[in-house]
Amino acid sequence: MNVFKPLVFSLAFLFGSLLTAQNFGDALRYSDFDPVGSARFTGAGGALGPLGADFSVISTNPAGLGWIRKSEFMISPGLYINSANTRLLNGDNQLDFDDAAVQFNVPNVGIVTSSRGANGMETFNFAIGINRLADFNQQFYYQGTSKGSLVQRFAELANDRGLDDFEAGVAYDAEALIDDNGFYFSDFDGQEDAVVERSETVIRSGSLTELSFGFAGNVQNKFLWGLAVGVPFLNYQEQKEYTETDPTDEVFVFNDLRYTQDLTTSGAGINLKLGFIYRAHQALRLSMAIHTPTFYQVDETFETSMDYSYTLPEEPESNGFAQSPEGQFNYSLRTPWRLLGGIGTVFGKSGFLTGEVEYVNYSKNRFLFDGFSTDEAEINKETEANLSSAVKIRTGAEYAIGNFRLRGGVGLQQAPIVGDNTFYPTGSFGLGLRQKTYYLDFAYRRAGQKTTYTPYLTADAAQQFVNNDTVRENFVFTLGFRW
Repeated sequence: MNVFKPLVFSLAFLFGSLLTAQNFGDALRYSDFDPVGSARFTGAGGALGPLGADFSVISTNPAGLGWIRKSEFMISPGLYINSANTRLLNGDNQLDFDDAAVQFNVPNVGIVTSSRGANGMETFNFAIGINRLADFNQQFYYQGTSKGSLVQRFAELANDRGLDDFEAGVAYDAEALIDDNGFYFSDFDGQEDAVVERSETVIRSGSLTELSFGFAGNVQNKFLWGLAVGVPFLNYQEQKEYTETDPTDEVFVFNDLRYTQDLTTSGAGINLKLGFIYRAHQALRLSMAIHTPTFYQVDETFETSMDYSYTLPEEPESNGFAQSPEGQFNYSLRTPWRLLGGIGTVFGKSGFLTGEVEYVNYSKNRFLFDGFSTDEAEINKETEANLSSAVKIRTGAEYAIGNFRLRGGVGLQQAPIVGDNTFYPTGSFGLGLRQKTYYLDFAYRRAGQKTTYTPYLTADAAQQFVNNDTVRENFVFTLGFRW
């Protein structure tokens, strides 16, 4: 299996200026939607687009709202667990480290008002509520010994671009870099093969939650249409603490360092979704939907700090410290169009089978920097060169036993990175109880992914790579009322 390698996916501060702090990983993070709605939607693999009759389809195919014949309200509390197994790939005999982020959330709240339509429409429905499109909560830790140092990156940056406010400048102020008539060097110069102990803790949090307003109509139980306006709200926080130590004195003078990075991102956007369902036969439903790009306005704040310890010959230990100013940057992001198509079949009152395919060309993400056209062109060129189109395949089923429901779903998600054709599997199951005026549902969903994390980039010095195997689990419980 190929390893999904977003080379700069997790690196918010790898560049020497404010404007280039954005990268194609940010575009992917805010455009790769994986909706978690109601427990019925989740248990059936998120593949309800062709069949509908659930508020959650407002985020995939809003035409499905037209099958709802009674007004209803639902709320879905849930538990999200992101487990990570992490190992430094550089060096020999490195250890694996396990970590997990756990969060209670409410991925779905919605209300649908159903009314009798005019001009041959069986129903004309209005819906409003939220669905969670992405969950960013994750934490992982790695530790090991290998060649190379973060300060070598800072020296490269200083000699190439000068001292910036967040990386090379902070390293210089913390006494990790030495100025020799305009040429910057570090304690690692001439000792490139020295091995040091390194570790890093990465904590990410936040989510992408969409507030949606939708209308749907059912024309003679034959043709259904739906239109939804989505207003996604994003929030993302990332804290990193990276350390290096030299307990065996392999590097002359150097003792240890600590470098921290803190990023906070918030924003909101808007999009439209248009969907159709055609009832080709009593049991056969065909669906299609198109989603416009989401237009985001994003605000970022970030800062860094560094502690550096060294001991000169016949002198006491010296300690340097520096803190960056708080950086702020505002930008716009336009995500790609999305196309969805599906097919479903209903077995009377016994259950259903359904499938849906989603296509997105992630390379069409576009950053918009007001007044910085050159930087804008560079990051968009990088995005187009590294991201690719990808498909997501979702299938689901339900079997009815009286008032009880059994559900299951499987899916495949293609890695949206150039040169990586890996498909990652997802699986889910669910249970439900349907009564005349209320319903209860439970679902469990599991998805795995392999990534390669890069703590920092260098031009000539040793590059570090960290293997990161993650498993995302969702537990969702839905309580709904009909009237």
